Amino acid sequence: MFENKSKYPLNKLKVGFTFKLFKQKWTITEIAEYSWNTGNMSVEYTIENTDKKAFLEVEFYKGKFEVIYSEALTLNNINLDLIIEDGYLIFENKKYNLEETFSGSYRNMTTFTSTENLISYQFYLKDNCISVEKWDDGSIESFIGEEIKPKKITNINTL
Repeated sequence: MFENKSKYPLNKLKVGFTFKLFKQKWTITEIAEYSWNTGNMSVEYTIENTDKKAFLEVEFYKGKFEVIYSEALTLNNINLDLIIEDGYLIFENKKYNLEETFSGSYRNMTTFTSTENLISYQFYLKDNCISVEKWDDGSIESFIGEEIKPKKITNINTL
């Protein structure tokens, strides 16, 4: 019902493809794959337009596409152990609850980096999500985003 009607499946797009999202034209600049220990795989597109860089994570799950749009987020002085223990994260005076934790591996398919392992902690407030990723080297990255319906991605074009 909410499938994108393009001839290009959302999990099979390529670097250089363009599409419309949020009334803006985006270009895919990098592609990465996540292999989750749940047995699922997802594709992450680094997307750019004239104003910003963002990420689109696409997973084909139970016959449907699940799509998360996100942007990098700086969480200064985050105590990851504490927010995991508490089960929530306060951001801009809003409480995001820890709902999912996934471990897996990541590989950039554009630059062919070596595989890296991570644990991803997903904090939700309705359809909004803050993802905090802890990498094997101890570094932490965070992103804020929202789940979107696949039909919001339109006008997919090749180079």
